[in-house]
Amino acid sequence: MNENPSTSQRKKKRRPTLHDVAQMAGVGTTTVSRVINGGHYVDPTTMSRVQGVMHQLGYQPSQAARSLKAEKTHSIGMIVPTLRDPFFANLASAVQQVTRQKNYLLIVLASEDDPLQETAELDRFRSYRVDGMLVVPPRVQTQRFLSAVRSLAIPTVALDRPLEMRGSSVICDNFEAAKNAVQHLLAHGRRRVLCLGGDPSLYTIQERVRGYQEAVAEARLKPRVLSGADPRQLTSALKERFANLRERPDGIFAAYGDASVVAYEFLVDSSYKIPQDVALIGFDEFPLAGTLRPTLSVIRQPIQELGTTAARILFEQIEGEPGNPRRITIATELIPRMSCGCESRMNGPRHP
Repeated sequence: MNENPSTSQRKKKRRPTLHDVAQMAGVGTTTVSRVINGGHYVDPTTMSRVQGVMHQLGYQPSQAARSLKAEKTHSIGMIVPTLRDPFFANLASAVQQVTRQKNYLLIVLASEDDPLQETAELDRFRSYRVDGMLVVPPRVQTQRFLSAVRSLAIPTVALDRPLEMRGSSVICDNFEAAKNAVQHLLAHGRRRVLCLGGDPSLYTIQERVRGYQEAVAEARLKPRVLSGADPRQLTSALKERFANLRERPDGIFAAYGDASVVAYEFLVDSSYKIPQDVALIGFDEFPLAGTLRPTLSVIRQPIQELGTTAARILFEQIEGEPGNPRRITIATELIPRMSCGCESRMNGPRHP
């Protein structure tokens, strides 16, 4: 009697089991398990034979099954606000480079900057029994969220924004970066520098606006801040601000990436000359910043260093070196180009 083709096909596609390996290698299943878990108490010749059979059959041990017996799952979780933003996507990529070196699995989930969603993601990672967590905290850190972090009881490191609780974090020097950028505009003779501040509830924005405010205060100038993250509202607010001839800005510091683009487009569409009429510096490098005409001056965040540093601190804690919580601040880099009044990065600033 002929076998049903679909039945035969299913048999061919059946995944090899631990029992299959043991039978083909002529050993017990316990020996195969020992080989999978490091080969303790297994004769080298036997170990080599079992590994050869595993390779021949294409056998892959079940990580879930191994995790039930082991103290560690060799996986870490990471929560970011979104993967649509290149900053957070590149941050996750930087972390993954370290996890691969450590032979760990990285699981990344996006919270949409919602504390309730982020709390739910933490619960999900608890069920996965991850060995450690990397978290970009939500802009509003509720007690429920912070309690969920504490209840994980595993090494946790915050990225980009610090946790409002005891723990390690890796952030950029948002305050100093903003202050230096505004001082750079002031060095070009700008006296009415407008800050596009974004969402005031966001830690990074708060620090950048604070840096801006300190720079203009030290220069004894009037602070000018526009808050809000909606591009259309920001464009409308810029039109209104520039309509006032006496208060018209001669410089703009854009405290986040989208604001840089909005400001650049507004100035070009409104026929303002950059940097002759209005000098501009934005936060965050992006691929076209150096190819626009005029080229856009930006503050570049060290995303690679930010991600790898946080991952290494996390693995230090996972591997038994917790120590005291650390707060590491990584320096950014001002890339002066044409939009701030510098002819090129090579030539540096041209002071009036």
